[in-house]
Amino acid sequence: MKIESRILSSIKHRPGAVLLRRDVARLGSASQVSESLKALQAKGVIVRVGAGIYAKSVKDATTGAVALSAPAEDIAIEAFQKLGVAVRLAPSGMADAPGSATLALDTGPHRIKRQLSIGGKSVIYVPQPLQIPTEGISQFVARLARKHHITYARTTGDAWAETVTRLAGDEVRSDDTANLLVALKRARKLTDREMTSLLINHQREEKRRVRSV
Repeated sequence: MKIESRILSSIKHRPGAVLLRRDVARLGSASQVSESLKALQAKGVIVRVGAGIYAKSVKDATTGAVALSAPAEDIAIEAFQKLGVAVRLAPSGMADAPGSATLALDTGPHRIKRQLSIGGKSVIYVPQPLQIPTEGISQFVARLARKHHITYARTTGDAWAETVTRLAGDEVRSDDTANLLVALKRARKLTDREMTSLLINHQREEKRRVRSV
């Protein structure tokens, strides 16, 4: 059986509306799978919605128009479920606004950069804002770092920045919490605003602790 036929059979017997490339990768070599997926797209069996992500579709025999087998919203949510990320439609109403060219997803604590285009709509992501505590900052940052498997590694850039600061006559103070905040920001687990707020609250908490001693 040709690779294309094997992939087509897999698609027909597969539940849901989404197909990941990795679902059929074992059916042939990388080049064979790529060519077969392109052929199935040309026949209107599937539509590519993102890198390695396809949606089942149906081609009208008369007009040749290709239509998705499920609503764009359902395809987006299913795609991320298959990728192991829980998302939902953003409550802002942007996802289903009439004529909207975007589909907004609430990604919770996840920062997602994957580009998807489904049914002519570009998928955008609305991450849940991080709740910034005012106390227990060190513990909060440590838990956040463990959650994302982040550790701090000193770089030559850090050493250079400290040297410049010291030569300018400013006091250089850095502790484990501040270093973890730097590492989290480098890993794009924190926005500039979140990092700044956490650092300010940490410094305030440390000052209160010193006064109480």
